[in-house]
Amino acid sequence: MEEKKRATISVVINTLNAERIFEQCLESIKNDADEIIVCDMHSEDRTIEIAQKYGCKIVYHERCRCAEPARNFADSQATMDWTLVLDADELVTPELWDYLHNFANNPPKDVVALEIPRETYALGKKLRSMYQSKLRRFWKTGSCEWKGHVHNIPETLYGKSVPLLPRKEGVAIQHYHIDSLQSYLEKMNRYTDLEMERFKEKKKHFSVCRLIFRPLYEFFKFYILKGGFLDGVTGFIICFMNMQYKFIQLAKLYEMEYKEKNPDLVY
Repeated sequence: MEEKKRATISVVINTLNAERIFEQCLESIKNDADEIIVCDMHSEDRTIEIAQKYGCKIVYHERCRCAEPARNFADSQATMDWTLVLDADELVTPELWDYLHNFANNPPKDVVALEIPRETYALGKKLRSMYQSKLRRFWKTGSCEWKGHVHNIPETLYGKSVPLLPRKEGVAIQHYHIDSLQSYLEKMNRYTDLEMERFKEKKKHFSVCRLIFRPLYEFFKFYILKGGFLDGVTGFIICFMNMQYKFIQLAKLYEMEYKEKNPDLVY
């Protein structure tokens, strides 16, 4: 009997000045990925040097304010059976790799994509409040496509997407997104600017009630419902900053609409 061919996996990473923990990211995937594709937006730090050190296939995309516009181009470079999408500040645990290999070799019927848990760390602490249970990041090559703006979810072009089950300790992407509160504030400012495009597309409008109550709910959701109170001082700080993100987002929506209604004023 002919032996079944092992499913192969491409790892695709979009980068822009991503040297901070990029080497640790590549260390976590070098022994399990059949190819590593780095789609770079013309970095000015050691990102390309690190990618070359690990033998990555390097392609370039014009610089954008976020990675989403470049993701489809990056994914199109994958040549293996399955594609795993990572950010340069994410690590893949050995336990997750075992799961991905088993899944790729024995996918459920009509299933083309897998939704993976992600653990986010700040100040060296894993945050309960920032845990994401279903992040669509692994699929049969060519079966998913990114659409829309920042923080959007890739859509399946055919077939089904399923969550990773059962959830087990260590079977998750590890996300080191918050290296400092300063960088987190900078990202908040940049991403809230980008959210204005999404608001326009979805025709969302400002309201005073949303400005007052939506940020409060954001804090309640992260700090109480998602267990941020169990993460000590770090948890309180991050949950409060998530509330602040929502407030800034809605305040910028007010600013945008106000300026559109009053174009003759001096700003």
